[in-house]
Amino acid sequence: MKVLLDWLQEFVPGVRSVEHLAERLSLAGLAATAASEAHAEADALELDLTSNRPDWLSHYGVAREIAAVCNVALQAWTAPALPAARGPVPVTLEDPLGCGRYCALLFENVRVADSKPAIAARLQRLDQRPINDIADLTNYTLWEMGHPTHVFDADTLRGHEIRVRRARKGEKLTTLDGVARTLDPADLVIADAERPIALAGVMGGEDTKVTAATRRVVLESAWFDPATVRQCARRHGLHTDASHRFERGADPEAALLAARLIAGRMASLGVRLLGGLGDARGHLPVPQPIPLRAAMIERMLGKAVEAEEASRSLRALGCEPLDSGRWLPPTWRPDLVREIDLVEEIARLHGYERFPARLPAFAGAAEPLPEAALRDRIRQQMRGRGFAEAVTISFASEAECARFAPEAAPVRVLNPLSQESAILRTSSLPAMLHALLENLHHGVAAPRLFEIGKNYQLAGSTPIEPRVLTLGAVAGGMDFPRLKGEVEAVLAAFALSLPAAEPASHACFHPGRSARFADAALFGQLHSELARAWKLPAETWLAEFALEPLYAAGPRPVAYQPPPRYPASDRDFSFQFNVGVTWAQVDQALRQPPIANLESAQPLDVYRGVGIGGGEYSLLIRARFQSPERTLRDDEVRAGADEIARRLRALGGAQR
Repeated sequence: MKVLLDWLQEFVPGVRSVEHLAERLSLAGLAATAASEAHAEADALELDLTSNRPDWLSHYGVAREIAAVCNVALQAWTAPALPAARGPVPVTLEDPLGCGRYCALLFENVRVADSKPAIAARLQRLDQRPINDIADLTNYTLWEMGHPTHVFDADTLRGHEIRVRRARKGEKLTTLDGVARTLDPADLVIADAERPIALAGVMGGEDTKVTAATRRVVLESAWFDPATVRQCARRHGLHTDASHRFERGADPEAALLAARLIAGRMASLGVRLLGGLGDARGHLPVPQPIPLRAAMIERMLGKAVEAEEASRSLRALGCEPLDSGRWLPPTWRPDLVREIDLVEEIARLHGYERFPARLPAFAGAAEPLPEAALRDRIRQQMRGRGFAEAVTISFASEAECARFAPEAAPVRVLNPLSQESAILRTSSLPAMLHALLENLHHGVAAPRLFEIGKNYQLAGSTPIEPRVLTLGAVAGGMDFPRLKGEVEAVLAAFALSLPAAEPASHACFHPGRSARFADAALFGQLHSELARAWKLPAETWLAEFALEPLYAAGPRPVAYQPPPRYPASDRDFSFQFNVGVTWAQVDQALRQPPIANLESAQPLDVYRGVGIGGGEYSLLIRARFQSPERTLRDDEVRAGADEIARRLRALGGAQR
C-alpha cells in the first residue's frame, strides 16, 4: 500500500524524511520502503502490510504508528459536529450479528461535478481513478482514516428506507461492476423496502449509484462482521477496498466519525444535510481488559523494560490503563487480545535491535518415540538390501483402497480436494503402486521401494492408525522366492515366533502367488488384471507388514557363534511328493524331533514336467551334518541321512 508524505504530515507534522521513516517503521515491524513518483526526491512510502493490522490501512493509521514509534505528537481529528436536520433516516437492522452499526444521513442540493483538484490529485497519486465529487469524498475519506462508506441516490430508493438483512432465495443484484448476480441466502445485503441495493461491505448496486442526475444522496457508514463480508466476497469473486478492510476488522467506533468527516466536506460543496442521523446498533465487538505483568515482559523479552517506558509505549498505541495492572486495548486494534500481544508491542517500540543476542536457557530436548530405534533399524536394513525409501501422502481414492482392503471402514475427508483424495488410506498398497509407476515414468528400470507409514480406518466409530511397512518391486530379478526371502529377512530382525508362511487368497494378488505370515505380513505378485489397469509390468511384487506386533516383540537378540572348527558333510536328497505336501510340512518333519548332528536342511530345486506325474513335483533337498566338537564319522552321517529318508517317505515321498 502507498501512503503520501504530505498527507502524513497533516497528522504528524514533525516528520520530514521518507527514508528515515521507512527505516524506523521497518525496525518496528511495519515493512516500509521509500518511493518516489517521477520526482528526484522520495515523497511516499510503500508498505507491506500484514492481515492482522487493519489499522494500518489508512494515512491516519500509519501516522498513529509513526507517532508511537518516533515519539512525535499526533494531530487530533477535527471532524465537525452534524448540523441540525429533520428526523433521522429510517434504518431497520434485521441482522444485528452481521451488522454491528449502521449510520445513515440524507443530503440534498447535490450537484454532481468533478472533484476539487487537491482531492483528485491525491487520489491519482494513490493510483485511484477520480469519479465525481460525491463518490470521491467517500474514497478520499477511506484512504485518509480507513473506514469504508458508500452513497446511494436517495431518489432511487423505494419506500425511502434502509434495511440491513440477509438476501432472500432467488434475489438478484447488478453490482457497480455491471455484473448481474444471483444472491445467496447467506449474503448480507443493504436493501430498500423492496429489493437489495448493495452487497454489505463489498460493493454497491448499479440501480442506486450516483449519476449526473442525482440531486439527493443517502450516505452509508457502517460496521459489518468480518467473517460475513469475507464469505460474501469469496462467494461472488469480489475483492474491493471496502471488503479488504471490513474482512480484516474495521474499527467499530469509526462509523460515526467517518460520517461526520464526509458531512463536513459535503457542506463545502454546497450540499445540505436534510435527514438526520439514522443510527441502528447491533452487536459490536467490545475490547476486553488484558492483564500485564512486569515478570512476563522480562521472561519473554530476556531483559527488563522500565515500567514507565512500557506504560508510555502502550499509551502511545491507544491503550488505556485500568486497575490491577490491566490495559484496555483501543477499538482499532482487534489483534490485541492476550498478554503476549502487549509484550510484543512493548518490544516493537523499545526496539528489537536493542535487545541483547543470547540463547535461551536449556529446557530439555524432545524425547524420541519408543519405536524410533526399531524404525531406524528397518530403514537401515531395507537400504542395505537395495530398497529406496518412498514417502507418500495419506489421502487416497476410496475406489482404489476398496480393491486392496475391502473390509476396512474408511475415514472420510470432510472437504476433499478431489475424489482421488476423498479418504485417508485404508491400505498402503495403492500408494506404493503410484510410487512404482512414477519411478518407471522417470526412467528407473527396476524400482525397489519401501515405506514406513500408517493406514487409517474406523473401529466402530473410533478412528485407528495401524502402522505398516510396505515393500514394492518391479522385475529386476525379483520373483516369489526372492520376495519371500525379503519378507523373512524383515521378520527375522524381530523376536517373533511365527508359523511358516501359508498360501493367501487375496483379490489384489495373482492366484497361487501370494502368502502370509500369520497377521504379521502379506505378500505376493500383483494380480494381472490390476497390473494391466495400472499399466504396470506383470512382474510387480508387493508386501505389507503390520508393524504393531513387530514393535511389540522388539529386536531379536544378537547371538554370536564362532565359526565351526570341524568340517561339514553335505547330502542331497531328491524326493517326489504330491502337490498337497508343502515345504512347511517337510521342514517340520526334519526338525521335530531333532536329528543328531543335522545342522540344516534347505530346498535347492523344485521340478515339475517331463517324467513327473500330474499333481506331483520333485524336490531337491540339501542336508548338512556337522559337530562343533569333532569330525563326524561316515557311519554317523549315514545314520542321519537314513533318518531323513525315512521321515520323507513317511510324508508320502518317493526317493528318486
